[in-house]
Amino acid sequence: MNKKGFTLIEVILVIAIISILAIILIPNVFVLINKNRERSCNNLKNNIINSTKIYISDNRYNLDIKCYREGYPDTITYVSLKELVDAGDLTSPVINPITDEEISLEEEVEVMYNCTNRQFDYNFNLDCE
Repeated sequence: MNKKGFTLIEVILVIAIISILAIILIPNVFVLINKNRERSCNNLKNNIINSTKIYISDNRYNLDIKCYREGYPDTITYVSLKELVDAGDLTSPVINPITDEEISLEEEVEVMYNCTNRQFDYNFNLDCE
């Protein structure tokens, strides 16, 4: 008698082990994918803010930046993503990793200059959750 194949019990055991491993691993893979998308989104937000810092540094005297005062909206400077792309500080298209949709170049970064400590504060709203 020639025994070159697997028995039915061996095949069923292998399928059961593979199924158990899949049940354990697949949910963990989806959790990791979502965490990586969230990290990518936060990195994109940081890149946009860093691009704005470079843009402000290069064009500080051309932008009419005023000292920020709470309650006075004209003391906030806005820099659009289009200005950042045109200046070469940001590449286009800008894709949100969470939704995989292109972010409009009309979106703006708020820039506030604190004259007391001579520092800039930057704010860009990007939903990363």
